[in-house]
Amino acid sequence: MGQAHSESLKPTPTPGTAPRRTARSLRQASEPRMSLNLAPMIDVTFLLLIFFLLTTTFQRAEGVLGANLPQDRGRPAVALPISPIVIRVESTGPAPSDFALAIDDFAARPASFSELSGFLVDIRQNEGFDEDTPVVIVAGVDTPWEFVVECWNAAVRAGCRRIAFGGEGR
Repeated sequence: MGQAHSESLKPTPTPGTAPRRTARSLRQASEPRMSLNLAPMIDVTFLLLIFFLLTTTFQRAEGVLGANLPQDRGRPAVALPISPIVIRVESTGPAPSDFALAIDDFAARPASFSELSGFLVDIRQNEGFDEDTPVVIVAGVDTPWEFVVECWNAAVRAGCRRIAFGGEGR
């Protein structure tokens, strides 16, 4: 019903006259339709793909290359230290000479910073210790900064190169 009603509203051409054409329909009819021919473009793409596949040289992976490894597969000649040298410094009183030094895993307790330096030199003479062995300075909560600096200086005088500060705890 709706379609018949809309058709009745269209103007009917009179017999013997051509249907009327609008400017838009004339413009569309006069312009040629442009289209893109994709077949040559696809052919060129496949030719380039084949060219690059045939001319590419693949390099050998690094993991496949032979390596000149040392023949000795035993343990290192020098035993490595299990843990760093930990120096603990505590303040024992208000006087500048009231401090206590302790070195973890060693029974000796140096009484002064010069003794600490000598003790660190002696430790470096042991097997598995050298100037690259880490030295960790752990200070107590109430320890004056000057004692910590003196421990640092003693380690430097002993020839230690890897010195660090550690926190409280064992």
